[in-house]
This record gives sequence, C-alpha cells and structure tokens, in this order.
Amino acid sequence: MADDQIKFKISFDPLEEMDDKKWKMMAAKEIGLKKPKPIVLTCDFTVTSAKWNEKKLKAQLEAIMRYDLSLFASQVWQDFDKIKKIKKEPAKKKAITEFTKNQVKNLQKSLEKRMKEKLEDFEEDIASGASDDLGALKGARKGLNASAGKKITYKIEQVAERFEERFKLLKGLKDAETRGSGDEKAKAGKELEKEIASSIPLLAKQLEGLIKGITKELGPVLATPSNMRKSIKKDMSDAAKAEYKKSSAELEKVLKDVLTALSAAKKNVIDALSKMKRKDFSSGVKGLAESSLNKLDDSAGKLSDTMKDIDGKLKTLEQAAKKR
Repeated sequence: MADDQIKFKISFDPLEEMDDKKWKMMAAKEIGLKKPKPIVLTCDFTVTSAKWNEKKLKAQLEAIMRYDLSLFASQVWQDFDKIKKIKKEPAKKKAITEFTKNQVKNLQKSLEKRMKEKLEDFEEDIASGASDDLGALKGARKGLNASAGKKITYKIEQVAERFEERFKLLKGLKDAETRGSGDEKAKAGKELEKEIASSIPLLAKQLEGLIKGITKELGPVLATPSNMRKSIKKDMSDAAKAEYKKSSAELEKVLKDVLTALSAAKKNVIDALSKMKRKDFSSGVKGLAESSLNKLDDSAGKLSDTMKDIDGKLKTLEQAAKKR
C-alpha cells in the first residue's frame, strides 16, 4: 500500500453553496448572469495508508473546499445586493454589466486560486501521512483548541466598541453642526468632515481585519464534522456512533450559523459606514451595525461552547484510533 498513486479529477460547482432563490434572481432575464463554469481540479495523491481511496479523498476535498465555496456565494450575493439598491436606471444598467461581465469572473478566479492552494496542501498532507486517522483527529482537536477560546468574541467586541465610540463622536459633531449658526456651525462642520475622513477608513480597516481573523480561526475547524463522520465508521459501538453523528451535525450547524452571521455583519457594517459617510447618524444606522455584530458574537459564542464539548469526544476517538 505504501506510496501508492491515486490520480483523478474532481469538479466543483462554484455556486454549490448559493441559495436557489438567490441564484434565480441573478439569472433572471433583466440581470442575465450566466452560470459560472465548473472548477476542475486535477489531483495526484501519494497515499501512505490503506485508509485512503479515491472516494474518501474526494469526500475530504469536498469538506475542505466548502468554506471557500460558501465565501464565493456570499461575495457574489453581496455584489448583486448592491445593484438592487441603485435607483437610477443608467447607473443600474452599468452596474449590472460590470457584475455579469467582470465581478463574478474575478471572484471565481480568486476562488479557483484558493482551491488549488488548498489542494496542494492536502496532497502534501496525504503524502506525509499527516491526514491518516490519528493525524486527522489530532489536527481537528488542535483546530478546535486554537479557536475554542475567546479569540473570536474578543475581536468582535473590539470592533463593536470602536464603532460605538466613533459613532458617538461623529453624531455629536453632526448635532453641533445642526444646532449651531455662523462661525460655530462652520467650525463644527469642518470638524465633522475631518473626523469622517479619518474614522470611516479606520472602522472599515478594523472590519476587514475582523473578517480575516475569524476566517483564519475557522479554517482548521471546517473539515472537522467530515472527519468525525469518517472516523465513526470504525471500532465503535452503535451508541458511540450515534453520539458522534449527532455532534458532527451540531458542529456543522453552528459553523454554518457563524458563516451566515459573518457575511451579514460584513454587509451591514459596510452599509452603515456608507451611510455615516453621507452624514446619516440615525439610530437605524447605529442599530444596523450593532445588531449584526451582536448576532455574530452570539453565533461565535455558541460555536466556542460546541467546540469545547466536541473536543472531549474527539479525545476519546483519538484514543480509540491509537489502538487500531
């Protein structure tokens, strides 16, 4: 078995994680988005364990690529959602053309690049034996432990606090401009423009850092449900199998909730910053950002609790794997 070669091609639909209703809106005649071509990856594995065959390798690749496909679907929808809000017809028509001709294609290029990089990493893991049962379980536990603390929620809280701080400052200046007259009004207006010019880019940069940070934290965890389901096929009682199946489904759900909340937070905070740039400091703008960040915080907290619980189950499975 050692150093056997397994070669195959695997095809991915870029819109695999896209909601059907959303796709139908983008494919409608007035938009005319054509379905992106499949992404075909050529795989060349050197396997060092009898565990692996083509079917299992494909299943693992599907689990590994799931996050990037979800991210692609989210990015495409966010770009389309912006078009829906454009009121003037000439500008809307121009935006639709850019969306259908360039934006989706550029997003797919980035998606394909990331997927090829992940494939290369996975091929190296297989060749080194790092993805065998025990290695996969250790990797899954390491991923859970790395993310199960308060890293994610702490980062969200930092962004939320900074947003509230800057919003309060800008709203105060706007109120002063509204109430003032003459030189006082002009002074408040200049100060407001100055603070907007510095605050909005700062908040946008912090949001970008938050998105990247959470994405990185989630990376090691995304394949864990799949790893758990594969491992429970061996050397376990029916009761244990049922427990691991239940836990993997639970983890999968909370991961999906975090990804959904992350996408919504990115969209809503960017929308709020855009409104603030136009000097809209209404309670609705503040609530738009804060509610989405709170939902993200809640989903991240649930993920953290779930991962801590599942880590104990993985530890037991790791011990079982050592005896195989």
